[in-house]
Amino acid sequence: MPAITPSQHERRGKTVVDLACRRQSLAETVAATIVAALQAGHWTQDLPGERRLCEILQVSRITLRPALQTLERQGWIENTPGQRRRITRPVQSEVAPARGGKSILISPLPIQNIEPFVLLGLDLLRELLARRNIMLAIETRPECYDRLPDAALERLCRDFHPDVWLLWRSTRQIQTWFCRQGLRHVVVGTAFDPAASPCVDIDHAATARHAASTFGRLGHHRIAVIVPDTRLAGDRASVEGFKAGARDYEGGGLQAETISHDGTPAGIFRSIDRLISFKPRPTGIFSAGGMQTIAIMTRLLQLGIRVPEEISVISRDDDPALDFVSPAPARYYRPPIKFARGVFRQIERQLALSRTTHAPCTIFPDFLPKGTVASREAAGSRPR
Repeated sequence: MPAITPSQHERRGKTVVDLACRRQSLAETVAATIVAALQAGHWTQDLPGERRLCEILQVSRITLRPALQTLERQGWIENTPGQRRRITRPVQSEVAPARGGKSILISPLPIQNIEPFVLLGLDLLRELLARRNIMLAIETRPECYDRLPDAALERLCRDFHPDVWLLWRSTRQIQTWFCRQGLRHVVVGTAFDPAASPCVDIDHAATARHAASTFGRLGHHRIAVIVPDTRLAGDRASVEGFKAGARDYEGGGLQAETISHDGTPAGIFRSIDRLISFKPRPTGIFSAGGMQTIAIMTRLLQLGIRVPEEISVISRDDDPALDFVSPAPARYYRPPIKFARGVFRQIERQLALSRTTHAPCTIFPDFLPKGTVASREAAGSRPR
């Protein structure tokens, strides 16, 4: 919680105390993060250039520059035109000493391609970590996501030595390598081996089971699961959870088909073309992706298939862009702050080395029915 700054003034002989809790701005959070890095000795002589700092902190220059000006006023750095900002050691720091540390999240995607939910979660996580003087940086390393990533991961670990690694969209090979090296890490997603890797993720299996039972209650008996052809444990859990939910619903009254694609819009369109060729055609689609859902609905519209009158759609993931689709897709809302707090707690456990076994942190999202689901009777149509 942000510090409470009481301001007192006299009103009719009484002292009035302002107890309002004021949220830190992003620039203040960035300044605190840089201070944490300086106290941890991450930079000792000069700060990196503004462009590199923006990449490390995943913020814009509009946010970075006020943070740097704050650090100049506090005496942490000195700005000389034409040169990098020199690091100085103030006589008396305005920031209370803390344990400090550093974490690095590795990503296969550049910042502009990361979904908004993840970006918001990272901003919230950065705020939480800054209060413990823990710095969060992001490294984009697509080469670490190849089928044989060992050499790329070794280069990465030669370049950086954080206290905790955050593994986002990590493959089985990546997780296995970090376990084998004995490096402290947190899987931001689903761990292939939860006993070996602490992880934080949406409960994809339970979410998919809920989606299967929702289709069943609405009278849909043939449903397709459309999922990108990834090697992510969360996507695998979604497929397995949906199939289990279909098997268990009223003694196996649901048929679930799995259709995978390469993750491109054209690949998603091809998966829909394949789906409508089935006899009988599925009347429900469980989409394992927010932006993927937009492509699915676009292709259904192009083919003249009405949603939800002919095919109902439920998206596993939320995305702000889905509210601009008509009808707005039914989906599962994932509170970013819950996700950020879960990652924060796992990082603290790793820094404290308080556990030798790891319990996964799973979050069940809230189901938002919206306008893309309808009962078969209400829709008044029959499978073709």
